[in-house]
Amino acid sequence: MGMRASSSTVVLAVLTAASCSDPGEIGATYGDAPGEQAEPVDGGGPAETDASGEAPEGQTGDAAPEDDPPETEPPEVEPPESDPPANECLEATAPCGADTDCCAGLDCGTTTLGQVCCGMSDAPCATANGEDCCGDLLCVDGSCQDGASMFKAPYACGQSWTYDHHSAEVRQALDFIRDDGGETDGAPVVASAGGWATQHWEAGGAGNYIVIDHGWGWQTYYFHLWEFSVPDGSQVVQGQQVGTTGSTGNSSGPHIHYEQLYDGVGQAIRFNGESLAPYPAYYGERSYVSDNCP
Repeated sequence: MGMRASSSTVVLAVLTAASCSDPGEIGATYGDAPGEQAEPVDGGGPAETDASGEAPEGQTGDAAPEDDPPETEPPEVEPPESDPPANECLEATAPCGADTDCCAGLDCGTTTLGQVCCGMSDAPCATANGEDCCGDLLCVDGSCQDGASMFKAPYACGQSWTYDHHSAEVRQALDFIRDDGGETDGAPVVASAGGWATQHWEAGGAGNYIVIDHGWGWQTYYFHLWEFSVPDGSQVVQGQQVGTTGSTGNSSGPHIHYEQLYDGVGQAIRFNGESLAPYPAYYGERSYVSDNCP
């Protein structure tokens, strides 16, 4: 009777045969190409273990892949403010803070009305936009003044005229007649300030009248003239005769109807910057002596 091999003997024979087989054949059982060795992957192998079979502290089996750092946008950097060009300077009449702000030949000074601007130090102004006058200030009698300060009485130097304002009067006009013993009828009517004079006529109203445009929005009106003394559109200076006192148009007798307007709006009458308001309702209550001397 023959002997049969036990199950343990068969298993041992299989294991012995496997250990002696070609490594490539073993690899083929795991899907690698025959005869090729799989390349190791860093961090993918088994972790080292100590005698207890546990991995040392700080070491793991498969290492987790490191995440890429998040992308951040660089901060916006504002360009530095550039200094103004070295040749930039302030022209005449511009407000300023120091002499170095002004263009060559100009100094930063204070006008007669207390405004600080670029101008010519100690140089009297000689034009309506004098170089030592700021903004809307006007050059009058060699000094800077505001518009309302430039006007003088519309009649000859040294004469005294009384004035009134009645309820039917347009805007803020005043009517003037002489009260110094001289004749009102035919008396010279003179320019309150320099400018450009134009002739006008209004039947049943102002009659013959002169309008003087002084610039910067200022005008003066002279109504009821007997005649004009200057050509239409001519340039006149302060104190120059522009007509003669009369009673043309809607008038009850010879007088000067006089107005000051700014941007077309009637203003309270001022001579040398002094207001005549509040106005009297009748002649004889108040008078004014002219210093409008050419």
